[in-house]
Amino acid sequence: MAVTTSAPGKMVLFGDHAAVYGEPCLVTTVDLRFSVTIDVHDEAVVEISTPDLRARNETHRVSLTELRKDNRRDTAFVEAALQQVFQHCSPTPGMKITTDGPRITYGLGSSSAITAATIAAAAHTLGLRLSQRDIFDLAYAAVIEVQGTGSGVDLAAAIYGGTVYYVNRGEIIEQLAAGDLPLVIGYSGAKVSTTNLIAHVAALRERQPRYIKPLLKMLGEISTDARDAIIRADWPTLGELADIHQGILDAFGVNTPQLANLIFAARGAGALGAKLSGAGGGDCMFALTAPENQHHIEQSIEQAGGLVVRARSSVDGVRVDSP
Repeated sequence: MAVTTSAPGKMVLFGDHAAVYGEPCLVTTVDLRFSVTIDVHDEAVVEISTPDLRARNETHRVSLTELRKDNRRDTAFVEAALQQVFQHCSPTPGMKITTDGPRITYGLGSSSAITAATIAAAAHTLGLRLSQRDIFDLAYAAVIEVQGTGSGVDLAAAIYGGTVYYVNRGEIIEQLAAGDLPLVIGYSGAKVSTTNLIAHVAALRERQPRYIKPLLKMLGEISTDARDAIIRADWPTLGELADIHQGILDAFGVNTPQLANLIFAARGAGALGAKLSGAGGGDCMFALTAPENQHHIEQSIEQAGGLVVRARSSVDGVRVDSP
């Protein structure tokens, strides 16, 4: 019988780039879910169908012993996730895997969500009982295999769900008692490479360690203060911290004119604070808002050329949806 799992996208709130260097960060899930369905194959192969492959009327078929040999970009995270699970429980005999998700991902963590959902679905299919921490460890190893780098914060959100305070590659994964946060999310229209921007900041840190290292540490301290503000539901303070954080990201050179337009449009419309989310260079920003200003802020972001992403935050992490 086929099993379907799903995991949410994420939005990094605080600690962008600092998380790579072990500093604290904050992330929340968003209600854009990515699903993985696994059925048993009668041959010793893995057959993978993704939205991109289906658009080309293709299916990727690989033997169990040849996973990741081709290093295919469109199936890399699924194959790496399966490899991690297969180290603990051999498949019998093979698997048919179908991934799905929103047509536009907005740069909100689709790869991490698919990785987490693949591990959860494969484990369920094989009768392997995994804790959230087990899934995180396997998923983090898979992502490092594919990307070579990464903080793991996206995975923590996808697996644990809600709003998460995260430190040093999973040393601390703390779920906060926070419901749907008062956010307006704006998409810049540009999809970017996270690894390239991480490399950009790393090079700047090498050239200017006297200044960049303390700034990265400061971002971690802001993240800790932001965690406390969320616990208190102190949205004005959270907004101020977002603006301060954004100033440091501007100094790192990861902002863009389009993102800046959306951020300043939101602030001009009465946002409590606004900043980009994640590595920068494109993708999304968010604004903290009081309920009475939400519609005006959304309009201002759209007038500045952004696309408002209407999605709840702090939603469930990876889960089995069926059977």
